[in-house]
Amino acid sequence: MTVKIKIIGKDKQGWSVDKDHFYNKKALSEQGYKIVSCFLNADIILNVWYSYILKRKFYFLRKFKNNRKIINIITNDPEENKKNITKYFSFTDFWICANNKQKQFLLNHKISPEKIFINPFYVDENIFKNLKKSKKEICNEINLDFTLIQNKFIIGSFQRDSRGDDLTKAKWHKNPDMIVDILKETDRSKIILLLAGPRRHYLINQCKLNQIPYLFIGNENFVTNLQDDINENNLSESHINLLYNLIDLYVITSVSEGGPKAVTEASLCKIPILSTPVGMASDLLIPESICSNTQCFIEKINDFNEHPGLKEQFAEKNYEKIININNFKAYKQRLKNIIETVSNAQ
Repeated sequence: MTVKIKIIGKDKQGWSVDKDHFYNKKALSEQGYKIVSCFLNADIILNVWYSYILKRKFYFLRKFKNNRKIINIITNDPEENKKNITKYFSFTDFWICANNKQKQFLLNHKISPEKIFINPFYVDENIFKNLKKSKKEICNEINLDFTLIQNKFIIGSFQRDSRGDDLTKAKWHKNPDMIVDILKETDRSKIILLLAGPRRHYLINQCKLNQIPYLFIGNENFVTNLQDDINENNLSESHINLLYNLIDLYVITSVSEGGPKAVTEASLCKIPILSTPVGMASDLLIPESICSNTQCFIEKINDFNEHPGLKEQFAEKNYEKIININNFKAYKQRLKNIIETVSNAQ
């Protein structure tokens, strides 16, 4: 009998959770599972954004799920939500985690290991890839003056850093102040920070305040006028892929994450990455790419500048590690194994 699955969880903005919804549906459909539109017809409920199921419209699903199995995917660092996490325990049958920190959190809350699966967030390796194009070619393609980045070590950051409710304040879990502290201690005549994406207000203003050279790919008038640019400066994945291929290094300074997917995106583009030990980073990146403090970032950036071959070594090692985990065939197989286990559970 064909297993029938209802997938819930999306924000209809084309952001990360919508992509998770899309790829889960694609992976399951391609393996013969029937995706249904009504939960009453489903054997399994797959919730790709675990807090989404607490919405009022799913009240009857939570209370009267009968023999249906509910799988919740943890999207963030559950430590952020630990006061409310027990709300999910009464109706969640199985959990999918993107990283081992999330799994350990559940184990610490007495969730049986048989109820927990690991499946890192998927990033499309056909979109995020090394383009084998020169920096000059990429600049021409995105209409960027090549002389602005010529002979510069380009450090990339494409994640939102400002709060939506107050664009003058930092998103605490992205920790953008650490980027500022790092770049203040590097030779600013040699580097430039390439920023892209919406809600970069806080970091752009900090760069101006601290005289850190930067380039913003987008309409900076929204920053100047303190206006939200969540739609206007939201770039396509193909555009972001070009930017990854333009930079020399991607930096993640977050203190709390479920992913971030930038760990995988940059690595698939064969761009070296330095990250705090957050989310998926510790699981997916080579140990040399992990930095726990500002000084570590500074020293490794200086090493990359002095020894150009070193960044290629980092990039290649991370690529080889990640492509074996993050490819659609492997992702589909992990998901199939999960659904089979859940279907056979008593």
